[in-house]
Amino acid sequence: MFFFLPLGTTRPRWRTPYLTYAIILANMAVFAYQLYQPDALPPGYVPAHPSLAAWFLAMFIHAGFMHLAMNMVFFWLFATLTEDIFGPWLMLGVYVAGNIGATLGHSLMGVLFAPASLGVPVVGASGAIAGIMGLSAVCFLRTRVRVWYLIWWLIIYFKMGVIEIAAPVFLGLWVGWEAVQGLLSTAVQSSGGVSGAGVAHWAHVGGFLVGMGLAIGLKLRQRVVRTDLTEEERPPEGAYEAYAYAAELERATRESPEDPEGWYALARARELSGKTEMAAPAYLRALGLYSRQHKEDEAVRSYLGLKKSGSIASIPADLRFPLACALEERDHKEDAFRLFWDVGHEGGQSQQGETALIRAGEIARALPGYEQQARECYRKLLTDYAYGPWRSLAMERLQELGAAGMEPAATSETQPDGAPADSGLRSLDETGR
Repeated sequence: MFFFLPLGTTRPRWRTPYLTYAIILANMAVFAYQLYQPDALPPGYVPAHPSLAAWFLAMFIHAGFMHLAMNMVFFWLFATLTEDIFGPWLMLGVYVAGNIGATLGHSLMGVLFAPASLGVPVVGASGAIAGIMGLSAVCFLRTRVRVWYLIWWLIIYFKMGVIEIAAPVFLGLWVGWEAVQGLLSTAVQSSGGVSGAGVAHWAHVGGFLVGMGLAIGLKLRQRVVRTDLTEEERPPEGAYEAYAYAAELERATRESPEDPEGWYALARARELSGKTEMAAPAYLRALGLYSRQHKEDEAVRSYLGLKKSGSIASIPADLRFPLACALEERDHKEDAFRLFWDVGHEGGQSQQGETALIRAGEIARALPGYEQQARECYRKLLTDYAYGPWRSLAMERLQELGAAGMEPAATSETQPDGAPADSGLRSLDETGR
């Protein structure tokens, strides 16, 4: 004999699955009402006499405590994962679609092979839950299910314990066993006998296939990969898995080129697979899309990834000023200074360039070891914007720093990166950032 009970999964969750809990409570409440008023509810959904109300109520009616308990355990196990990644409404949609698929699967097999079964009421949320399980088999490939098991044979052999099984394997074994039982049950019914199990196995298979079809058709697996890499909570386990993720995400970005999260996830996957030089273009694309969408936190995150790849010089000029502002607000002072410096020294006079110089000067003034860079910013401000609104502040700051207020910009000789040769501007590596 063999008995098993799933205990949980290895996948962490980041949001409270309120809808999952609500559906579990609704099933428990209906079951309690069944016990209190056993004749108040219909016996279930009868495929030979279809009724929308009976079909809906049948999802909450269970044949006994064990039927309810096992259904709710499986539902809690996989619905919480689904709601966590895809949100409550998609989870609910798959739940209802699974029940539709279960009804069609059971009815179709009844019409073809066992017409007598169509007059038997069907109850329980198993078909709807099977839809969630089918989705999980496609989407949560890296998740493992912790299973308690008990094996015994008379008094000769006895063993129990807890093992972890990959979710697709666990779910594949479950639906495979349901299909085998369905074949046996249908064979018995079609020969004029009565199925001893009393379980609508084809309903489970139908709901499972609908869940799988929705996951594949809506490309939900890609959303799981993207979320894992974007949230940076579950990095791939090894370079090979990261490489596989990158291949999956490359297809996704080709199909949705304006999705910044897809590009960021692709950059992360490339980086984790060891292809740092290939990560930079993806980080840069994500940065541009996030900036246009005014998602400053995400833009900063993309910048930091781009910086790690050593490619910040590739940031377009039009993105540098707003990115510098976002970096300064989030206390990345040295990075903000560098970008403000670049904007202020790019050539030409503009209000943005003037603001960039004063911001670069103020940041450098507060950073240890950056006094010379601060002086350069204030001097250039006085030279290029002699009658600007920041003239008095620049002169005051130069006096505080011990420099002559009207001293011209230090020198025309420049380094390759655009910083004055004698400014002492340190590279990002030298500053430890």
